[in-house]
Order: sequence, then structure tokens, then C-alpha cells
Amino acid sequence: MPNARSTITLIALSLILLAGACAEEPTAQPGAAEETTGESEEEGAETVTIAGQEATNHGSEDVTGLSEFELEIDDFYFEPTVLEGEAGQTLSLSLHNEGGVAHTFTIESQDVDVQLGGGESGEAEVTFPESGALTFICSFHVSGGMLGGLSVGGNLEAAVGGASGGGGGGGGGEPPGPGY
Repeated sequence: MPNARSTITLIALSLILLAGACAEEPTAQPGAAEETTGESEEEGAETVTIAGQEATNHGSEDVTGLSEFELEIDDFYFEPTVLEGEAGQTLSLSLHNEGGVAHTFTIESQDVDVQLGGGESGEAEVTFPESGALTFICSFHVSGGMLGGLSVGGNLEAAVGGASGGGGGGGGGEPPGPGY
């Protein structure tokens, strides 16, 4: 019965190959967008360029016509990263630090500097620029990409920095802040 044994062996090998193929993880299709969520590791997070600096991108929100908005602050990003509004629009922000370390919400040109420990909340009032965009930062972690923008249909690449010095990559003699 060499034919029956060969047939059984062939069927068994086919089933093993089929089971192995079904167990493989799916691969991304070329050109398919991979969504990054706040739960992901920051190493794989998408970025957006704001005022020449790479920011950890957690989306944008159109706040046109609103007077109040909630902004999440976390380890080490703002969500949403970009707020889109109208020229001269004033917006009261409810800030919630959902992270485990201290962060700031800072726009030096508007004298806004709110420091929040992990789990704390606070308030800030901001005004959108007449045109373009304005940068807000965490003064402790800006060099790690923790910045965002207030945009009036503006080019974020050319955004005006919200803090002097732009938070460039250390060596400025200032400590990086708590928990970093």
C-alpha cells in the first residue's frame, strides 16, 4: 500500500502548511495608513512639523466658534496636537494631565504658563493669531516632541514659536523638568 501511505503523507503535509499560513499575522498593504493611538508606544507614533520641530502627532480639532475646549496633556504629547480656529478667537482651555509626570502648557508670547503634576487639571485662556499659527509647548519636554499649535488655516511649518529659544535639544543649562 505505498500509494495510500503517500496520499496520507501528502494530505498531512498540506494540512500543516495550511494551518501555518492561517496563523501568520497579516501584513500591512503598501500605502495603507497605520493609525497611531494614545495607547501606542511613542517610538512608533506619527509626527507633524510645527515651527521646524517634530511634534508627536495626536490629531487636530476644529474649534472654530467654540469658547471652551478640553485639551488632554499626557506623557509626552498634547491631544489634539493642533487646534484650528478663527483669527483673534479667544478660547478657554480645560487642561487635564493624564500622564504620570509633571507637564506645562506654555505660550510665552501670551504669558500663558500652566504647570500640572500627574493627574492634575487646570485652566488657560489662549488667543489665536491673526494669521498663520502659534506654537504651544511643554517647557519640560519640548525637545522630546511635546508641542502643538493654534492654527488659523496657517502653515504649521512656519508657526511662530510660543517660547523663546524654541526648546532646542538640551544643553541650555536648564533642567529638563520633573519626571523626565
